[in-house]
Amino acid sequence: MNAADQRRLTPILGGVALALAVVFGVFAMGVGRGVHWDDPSPPEALPPLRAAAMPTPTPIAQFVDVWQRPLFMSDRKPVAAADGDDSASNIGDLELTGIIMTAGLRIALLHDKGKDLTVRVKEGTPLGDGHWTLATLKPRSAVFDNGGDHRELTLKVAAPDPLANAQQGQKVPPMPGQPPTPPRQPSPQQDNGIHIEQQPASGIAGPVPPQPASSGTRQAPPRQDDQALQQARIEALKQAVQRRRAEQQSQQHQDSQ
Repeated sequence: MNAADQRRLTPILGGVALALAVVFGVFAMGVGRGVHWDDPSPPEALPPLRAAAMPTPTPIAQFVDVWQRPLFMSDRKPVAAADGDDSASNIGDLELTGIIMTAGLRIALLHDKGKDLTVRVKEGTPLGDGHWTLATLKPRSAVFDNGGDHRELTLKVAAPDPLANAQQGQKVPPMPGQPPTPPRQPSPQQDNGIHIEQQPASGIAGPVPPQPASSGTRQAPPRQDDQALQQARIEALKQAVQRRRAEQQSQQHQDSQ
């Protein structure tokens, strides 16, 4: 900034300083001291309180399906509307399938054959139709009451399976991969001077060689003993292992040379 610019800014800066001095003097003389906040207004009166009326409780009988037909039962279905007064005889469609008797709980498990669903009824409570009430629960039966009319449902016992009993006397077929059980051979007999001895089955299956006809007494050729055959197989396996080891040792010896 040169001297000419400074001379041009001097009057401007002087005017600004004079204006600030005037404002400071005005505030120093007390201008604006008479301004005050208004007094707070008094609070408004609250409306009169009225006693809240409690709702009328709903009868618990309307929620009987909550414990008789729980939400997550597999056979939960909408209750079908009954036609007329025929629902009073629906006890005939129910079958007693189970009984629960504890110190604080007595429940009968019923199966409705007409609707194909399971019904749980506590002792002293009515069924879903409201006609029949479980009056008495016994270890093997349940008694229902409908205005003096009593019906007793008995717990049925499962009958034995006749098919399983019939199969007990039958011969069990062999498992896959197992040889069939040989039939019992008759005792040795003599016929026309020929003596025949029965041999037990061996581990080798094959055609039976024909026996030469002879008038004298002949015996069947002796079979090869199973234990001796097994021992021979073990010896052959040992020899094969020894030969294999000898070949490996000779191969290693040649590679090292």
